[in-house]
Amino acid sequence: MGLIAEFRMTSERLPLVDVAEGVPEATVEFESVQGRPSGAPTFIVRVAGADADAVEAAFADADSVSDHSLVVADGGTRRYRCRPTGGPPTDLELLADNGSIPDRVLATPSGWEERRWFADREEFDQFRTFCRANDYGLRLDRLVEADEGPDGRAAGPFGSGDRSRPREMTAAQREALVTAHEMGYFDTPRTATMADVADELGVASASLSERLRRAQNHLVAAFRRADDGIKPRTN
Repeated sequence: MGLIAEFRMTSERLPLVDVAEGVPEATVEFESVQGRPSGAPTFIVRVAGADADAVEAAFADADSVSDHSLVVADGGTRRYRCRPTGGPPTDLELLADNGSIPDRVLATPSGWEERRWFADREEFDQFRTFCRANDYGLRLDRLVEADEGPDGRAAGPFGSGDRSRPREMTAAQREALVTAHEMGYFDTPRTATMADVADELGVASASLSERLRRAQNHLVAAFRRADDGIKPRTN
């Protein structure tokens, strides 16, 4: 069986952390990392929920990345290309045989929030050793076994390769949903703002927004599965 880990890495030296500091209200997410024959890789980064000028200024002021350029803008979402500065991390050879796969990586003002797939506990321990060697703080939020699909590879909570259904709600998502409800975020009119709930939980507004969106997606999907009378849209 494989493992799915959700964790937070804390370090001011992680790329894009300073960008997230510049626009704390935004969601700053890695979309892909493109390797190059030599030199630093290229990051494709999605930024949503912040003023365009503020995002541009955050990239321009950042020391952790360079050569940023806008790839595409779609409403309030902008995608950028950039490269990390500085040399490679310490003890990179520790990950030479590590086949773990990042599923989602968010940059926050304090570090990265990541969801990653590991083949086994040994791979996870290798990754944790690598983090310690680089003085990256690692706070594990969730570590669960993933069932194997028919091809023998680790499958997600809803089956191998099935990305149409939402992932299992995490403890952090449930806490965000319950806290927002108790504070009146879902009331009409609202008696608490996104910032109020984020302060209560001690997280960035962008992280809270993402947790609430995924939690609500999970609830709607669970409701639809329980009610056979709801027909899926065909258009």
